[in-house]
Amino acid sequence: MTKREVSYRAATDADLPLVQQTLYLALSWDPDDPIPPFEPVVNHPQIAMYHADWMRPGDTGVVAEVEGEFAGMSYYRIFTDDNHGQGYMDPQTPELAIAVVALHRGQGIGQRLMEDLAGVARAAGIPRISLSVSPGNPARRLYERLGYRDASDDDPELMVKQLP
Repeated sequence: MTKREVSYRAATDADLPLVQQTLYLALSWDPDDPIPPFEPVVNHPQIAMYHADWMRPGDTGVVAEVEGEFAGMSYYRIFTDDNHGQGYMDPQTPELAIAVVALHRGQGIGQRLMEDLAGVARAAGIPRISLSVSPGNPARRLYERLGYRDASDDDPELMVKQLP
């Protein structure tokens, strides 16, 4: 099998469908625990907050494509004390979401997406990024390798990366 070239680009306001696909893929990581169909999941209020009004101030993302087809995405969004998700720390810490299409996993795409996004955040003066991940999710090992650490003893799903 020939290795196909992966291209990376900044997310745009036209990428709302990719943001939604990223969320769905991220939530359906466990093949032994199937989730409901796409539409009810991405439109659920606890999930819709991660994509509603996509590209509002503070929304930033990186998209990976293989031969023009969506391969994965990482993005972050800034929330408030009154409106936030599971990976929330504070209004200065954006929450990251990431997913790679199953066909393209294990090829370094997720790592590159996260590294590129961290670089964008550093350049913007963002001090840290948070995320929420189930303890059994294999992606947790990638996050740890990239410098994400448990944010508290009280929440085993909340991780944070300090950006020097």
